Amino acid sequence: MPEALLRELQELDLSVYEARTLLALLRLGSANSAELARHSGVPRTSTYQVMEELNRKGLAQRLPADGPATWATPGRAEVVERLDALMEERLRQQKARTARVGELLASSFPEAPLTSAADVQVLPAAQVASVYARILADTRSELLVFNRPPYSKGPGYVNPGVMQALGRGVKSRTLYVASHWHDPAAHAFRKAMDEYHRAGVLAALVEELPVKLVVADRRVALVALTGGAEPDAGLQGSLLVEHGGFAALQAEGFEALWSRAQPVGGDAGATDR
Repeated sequence: MPEALLRELQELDLSVYEARTLLALLRLGSANSAELARHSGVPRTSTYQVMEELNRKGLAQRLPADGPATWATPGRAEVVERLDALMEERLRQQKARTARVGELLASSFPEAPLTSAADVQVLPAAQVASVYARILADTRSELLVFNRPPYSKGPGYVNPGVMQALGRGVKSRTLYVASHWHDPAAHAFRKAMDEYHRAGVLAALVEELPVKLVVADRRVALVALTGGAEPDAGLQGSLLVEHGGFAALQAEGFEALWSRAQPVGGDAGATDR
């Protein structure tokens, strides 16, 4: 299964399992869950749920038949058109969400200016790594992380700035996407993350993370905007918001997900709630 194609599908907001299963279905034309599991490498116990989600997105359809569920592809051209429509809808939703954030900021902090060059910056890719290093160096008490692809320096990279922050007593919690964590191809990622867990990072799994995000001391938020990573560039197209109210709002979103997340299993730093 072409890894480059899998990565591109994930950039279009398909999970690892969805991307693998969709490619298997496109190759076979139609198949039942057992056949899709065998050709995609996705666990059979997860295949039916994955296909229901692909069906909901219009990327597959269930054939009317008795017995085991059988699925068919609408064809390559329609899949591409549907993926494009899904991204258009996601962009519309993101714009609506951005407008709501602006309204909330205006109503929550009416005495503050709506914009400030010192508070909000859109960072080009080349600047993000150095800005993130500064954030880590300045963090004193808490680091909250929504950790999902794309990764700037590969899934096996361990950031020394994070380890240094942990060493001086910063408490850190991280959320991962469950399907990515359990993906057999994510071995290097899990091994790297275990180093953080052994150093004290608490970790948990959720079904989906809406963004890639770091919140430091509930005063600074670094948000990765939609787009792929460039080599050694950090979080591509990132938004830096140095505003306590906005960062606190993101932290509350983190807490809501954390409250219903599942601990990372095994030796990989289970949550302590």
